[in-house]
Amino acid sequence: MDARPQPEPLFTARFAGLWLFAFVTFFSAFQLLPAIPFRILELGGSKAAAGWFLSVYTYASAFAAPVMGSLADHLGRRRALVAASLLFIGFSLAYGLVTNFPLLLVIGAVHGAIWSTILASSSALMSDYIPESRRAQGLAWWGLAGNSAIAVAPPAGLWITHTYGWTALCIELAVLSALMAIGGTRLSETRPHRPETRLTLAEAWDWRVTLVALALGVIGFGYGGVTSYAAILSIERHITPASLYLTVAAIAVVFVRVFFSHLADRVGPKRILYPALAFAPVSFAVLAFAQQRWQLIVSAAIFGIVMGIAFPTFSSYILAHTDPRRRARTFGSIVWAFDTGIGTGSLAIGAIGQRFGLTAAFIAAAAISCLSIPIFSAGSRRLARGGPAA
Repeated sequence: MDARPQPEPLFTARFAGLWLFAFVTFFSAFQLLPAIPFRILELGGSKAAAGWFLSVYTYASAFAAPVMGSLADHLGRRRALVAASLLFIGFSLAYGLVTNFPLLLVIGAVHGAIWSTILASSSALMSDYIPESRRAQGLAWWGLAGNSAIAVAPPAGLWITHTYGWTALCIELAVLSALMAIGGTRLSETRPHRPETRLTLAEAWDWRVTLVALALGVIGFGYGGVTSYAAILSIERHITPASLYLTVAAIAVVFVRVFFSHLADRVGPKRILYPALAFAPVSFAVLAFAQQRWQLIVSAAIFGIVMGIAFPTFSSYILAHTDPRRRARTFGSIVWAFDTGIGTGSLAIGAIGQRFGLTAAFIAAAAISCLSIPIFSAGSRRLARGGPAA
């Protein structure tokens, strides 16, 4: 008779409900983000200007995330999700009406700030749903909600835009936001206890988490370039379909998380995380010189494997060294570092690509991502010495 204890259940009804909520959220966002550079070009903007939107969007998300996460910890994470979803309806409709580029950037900034509320609050809720013994695996499957959406959203968004027009896409995004708001009301919050301290701007930042999360931020630099320019690079090099890179990367993420996500719980997160960080520069270097479809696919597959392993394993490590009552703040600090990298990468790769070409731009991304291992090594030692943050 097998006396080994059975693993705690992971795939519960509440897990499925929040997973579906995240899928719809990311499906909406990743229809917008790859399509809006073409909208900006249609309005007369340059390649560099096309990257400005994602930079503004992600910078706003990054700098708002710790504050929004702390606010969600104090006021309720489910309440924050519903409020953000309702606001998304207005943003979606505004994108369809606005033709002035500066005003489009303003809308993107506010939208990005509210987007960080969903990222921090939903991740904190899910971390409460997942058994501690299966944390890395649970976070990996949780992340599949976004990655599965990314696999299908870019071609869907581009198809709707090119077939029915920009306005039709924006109306569809508004409908999805309404569904998110309805779904958010049905989510449960398992940790009613909240931080006892008053909410202040100073306590919104967990700098120990932020510093070690910069290891993901330097990879996010290339991620921002991929999101904004992979489709444009494909068109310039006559590689079809234009959405191929993001789709292949998302499929690779799904594969590695389904079959290998349990390893970090068994052998420890660091043993899995270091090899993943080491391959990030390889993916960007291959993309820089890709002239044929198979080369683009190789780059996308490597990048997908890196992200499939790195983000949930990194988050699992962080959660073991932070306060459970402030998990939305913790995820907000992670979002701050990662989205700062994405926004900087989108802006810088656009500017480099405009002046020197996208080959030089992605070589720069490969070089910068080499910093991820030394940053994590130094930051994780400091985080581990400090114990859970108050």
